Amino acid sequence: MSKTGRRTGNPTRLASVSAFVPYSWLVLGIGIFAAISYGYGDQILDRLASLDDAHTAPVLAAFSLFALCGFVSCYATLGTPLPSFVVAIAFGIAGHRLFAPIVGNSTVLASLVTGSAAVILFGGGLEMPLRDFGRLFFKIALLAFPGVLLTGFAFSLVAGGIASTSGLPIGLPVVIVLGAILASTDPAAIIPVLQNVRFRRRDTKDIVVAESALNDVVGTLLTSVFLKLPLVGLTIVAAYESLATSATFHFLMEQVGFGALFGLLGFCLLWFLNHNKRRYPPHYGADQFYFLAVPLMSFAAAVAFGGSGFLAAFLAGLLFHGEEHMEGIERFFAQVIDGAAKPIIFLLVGALVDVHALIAFAPVGIAVGLIFMFVIRPAMVFLVLGAYGFLRKEQGGLSVQELFFISFVRETGAIPAVLLVTAVAQMAPPVSGLIEVGMWVILLTLVIAPPLTPYVARKLGVAD
Repeated sequence: MSKTGRRTGNPTRLASVSAFVPYSWLVLGIGIFAAISYGYGDQILDRLASLDDAHTAPVLAAFSLFALCGFVSCYATLGTPLPSFVVAIAFGIAGHRLFAPIVGNSTVLASLVTGSAAVILFGGGLEMPLRDFGRLFFKIALLAFPGVLLTGFAFSLVAGGIASTSGLPIGLPVVIVLGAILASTDPAAIIPVLQNVRFRRRDTKDIVVAESALNDVVGTLLTSVFLKLPLVGLTIVAAYESLATSATFHFLMEQVGFGALFGLLGFCLLWFLNHNKRRYPPHYGADQFYFLAVPLMSFAAAVAFGGSGFLAAFLAGLLFHGEEHMEGIERFFAQVIDGAAKPIIFLLVGALVDVHALIAFAPVGIAVGLIFMFVIRPAMVFLVLGAYGFLRKEQGGLSVQELFFISFVRETGAIPAVLLVTAVAQMAPPVSGLIEVGMWVILLTLVIAPPLTPYVARKLGVAD
């Protein structure tokens, strides 16, 4: 008893309860939003569509909800280990009916998804210093090229086996494309987690960040190839064997060649802005829009010539290094990515999900996701980087603890989410299980990995 005669509570328990309160309000808010969307969504949209002077009202209302949900998801997770993407997905699922004017319009949907993806990949290139990228390129390339192929192949085998055992209707084309889509990690989820972790060797952090930036591009290329192939009737082995054909090689060379060319052109446009900005005021509104337009122009030009627009956007950002007078512009661009591009993608992916189908595919999605994180990813990392464990650190070697840490980093995020939406739009039906299994994998990697990453780094002794 305290001196006042009242019983004092357990401080640890009180802290845990107070930490849970914001989440309880968040869950309640998402529940109310879902009740309105599923209960009255159709009536609300019909009422808006019937307005004589505002035929665009349903679309504008959906965009307004996008902005509001993105705002809430960012602030609701501020200072917590839960990524804002998870909350954005939950809002997307809850607002399924109210987001129909956007999700049901294929042109608007494709424009939002590809534009956001181009901006995010461009930002991934900006985040990675070119000097560090070049210094670690061989390790990064091993994870991004053979690593993505091995991961995609293994994922498809596991997903196909579990799906056939469970009796759920997931076709082999869906299983093959899912492996390619989910094979890459995501810098958007990894970078914020690692910002407050003090690594004993910077190489450990740089490898996972640079890998995530490059293998996003490789994952898009692999997915593009599979979406061009007639996958119906092909086994998983046959699909991967088809990657070695001359037609596939020609397609990839075209994608890479024009992607690199227009990525270089995007860099030249940025260099022009950087050079001329020295003579003008540091804050001028037109500069931000010019900077934002560059990755979109690079993407569109590369695609027009048959190249990879995602590669062009990433390369333009990787090659560019802004000087001090560009800091304000780059800060604005980072806010666009965090406050608009990322929430839009995850809200859209959530809005595409049918709740009943998501529940039906839960056993397969959860089983595949856990095997993906804790079996496939470590096996791939030790297979492609294991030889570095026999070298001294001065020779570029990696300790076993560092290899285990790299194995644990398995966040799947924005670009795989974009590719899920793209695949749904391009694949001939049936695509049962594509969005649902992909969603479970994304959710599991974003809920499990980010909160535990700093703890795992310290436990393995790779960070202080």
